Amino acid sequence: MKQILTIEFLKLRKLRSLQIIFLIYAVISPVAIYTISKFITNFMTFFLPKDYSPFAFPDVWAVATYSASYFNILMGVLAVIIISNEYTYKTLRQHVIDGLSIKKAILGKFLVLLSFSLIITLYTFLTALLFGLVNTTTESTFMDGIGSIGLYFLQTMCYFSFAFFIAVLVKRTAVSITLFILSFIAETIIGISISLGGFQTFYAFMPMNAFSKLTPFPILKEMIAAGQERNGNVPVILDTPINIAVCLAYMLVFFLIAYFILKKRDL
Repeated sequence: MKQILTIEFLKLRKLRSLQIIFLIYAVISPVAIYTISKFITNFMTFFLPKDYSPFAFPDVWAVATYSASYFNILMGVLAVIIISNEYTYKTLRQHVIDGLSIKKAILGKFLVLLSFSLIITLYTFLTALLFGLVNTTTESTFMDGIGSIGLYFLQTMCYFSFAFFIAVLVKRTAVSITLFILSFIAETIIGISISLGGFQTFYAFMPMNAFSKLTPFPILKEMIAAGQERNGNVPVILDTPINIAVCLAYMLVFFLIAYFILKKRDL
């Protein structure tokens, strides 16, 4: 496994898009956390509990993961580029010719995506931890609410699985990136349309929507409660355990389909 990872990262070390995307993520993610926190405290005071503090524990975890989730699409584009490059430069075929089994070649791609998920999750964790340590003045500890970080890690892997599936299915980099991004837009349009038609539950189970709900808007529960008090409308949102199970199922399906496509296709 170590050898496979070494081979993969040797190929990636000079990939310019990898460096640029990670740099963008590293710089903008803390800015996004600060901006969204300020937006909540300045413009959504009606919904805020009295003890709410977006820069302090435990609330900072939810704010940080929600803010960072917007960049998962960018990281998904990176995954598409990496997988598509295997076809463009025929490196996957060369690995098999050199004696690497197709299973190990595919495992290498999975390990790269897993490594990226761990890296960006760790960075988000450290960023939120710093905000929390500096701003927490109550008895709350950094362990309060830290489960959001685990959900964020799952979310990154889910988006990567979809990116992997798209890249393997389409093969061409530009087309794959376009289709990957358009999938979010298309699902949103379809989801809103069917929700207006009374099928909110169906939309709740759609993949991109389910993935996004792993890191919901930090005060979503308070906003729903206020909306219910005003007009009685309650949006359909899956309970966290059910949503996790749905996301895990989609992730497994996307990875398995990609695996079988690669296994059957002429590289």
